[in-house]
Amino acid sequence: MDAIQFNSTAYPQSRCEQDDSRIKRILPLMGVPERILDIGCLDGTIGELFLARGSEVYGLDASRPAIEKAIARGVKAKLGNVEEDFPFENGFFDAVFAGEIIEHVFDVDKMLSEMHRVLKPDGFVIVTTPNLAALGRRLMLLFNRNPHIEISFKGNAAGHIRYFVKAELFRIMRVHGFRVDAFCSDVVNFNSSGSLKSAALARLFPALGKSLIVKVSPAAPN
Repeated sequence: MDAIQFNSTAYPQSRCEQDDSRIKRILPLMGVPERILDIGCLDGTIGELFLARGSEVYGLDASRPAIEKAIARGVKAKLGNVEEDFPFENGFFDAVFAGEIIEHVFDVDKMLSEMHRVLKPDGFVIVTTPNLAALGRRLMLLFNRNPHIEISFKGNAAGHIRYFVKAELFRIMRVHGFRVDAFCSDVVNFNSSGSLKSAALARLFPALGKSLIVKVSPAAPN
């Protein structure tokens, strides 16, 4: 089973209700742009939050059951593969949101190129992804435990095939013509379950946080 097949069946709905700390960091960064594209929108749980703030929200996801739920929530969602051409015209969106999706994608370059293409020149992108260098993962490695790196689609796998640290996430954004405008994290975990955590420490040391949250915009041409 490849990642697309896995995600289309394993993610009929959002799991963000399990921990809303990431969402609390995203909403202030997002503001209220006129038109948002939610990449990997799932069932529209996060898109519905953007809608409630006054934005027009579109979505793209590989899961048909999730898309149907997103549409019922008011998201203008389309079924599609984020590693192929997006079904939207150039410069259509004021903002693009890709929450916990880049780690599921084989062709990251294609996805980022398409995100840049459909974005207005004065728009912005917000990307979130698990932090491979999070403090909790570092501690697990120290004690010879797997720091939540998946080696199979079986068991409790989440379908992750890419792993990022701050420097590499910044680098690939710049490669695709984006400049980094803001960087933050949600919480710093002190144990593998996340029951011991600190949001205050994540604000001071975001590179140690559980999630990498970056806001980027198109860089001026050289």
